[in-house]
Amino acid sequence: MYSGSYDMPKCNACGRDVHPGEISENFSCPKCKSARIWRCEGCKGKSKEYKCPACGHKGK
Repeated sequence: MYSGSYDMPKCNACGRDVHPGEISENFSCPKCKSARIWRCEGCKGKSKEYKCPACGHKGK
């Protein structure tokens, strides 16, 4: 069993932790391709706007 620490990814739309097993999505920023965009189950379902932390690109 793994006993180390793990930093949960944060939803780029609302800022909450994205937990393992949650129906979330993650993808590379469509503009800069250098940052990973995460959206939690709630924001994904509501198509809430996200903002890329690297280049500031906004999308839904």
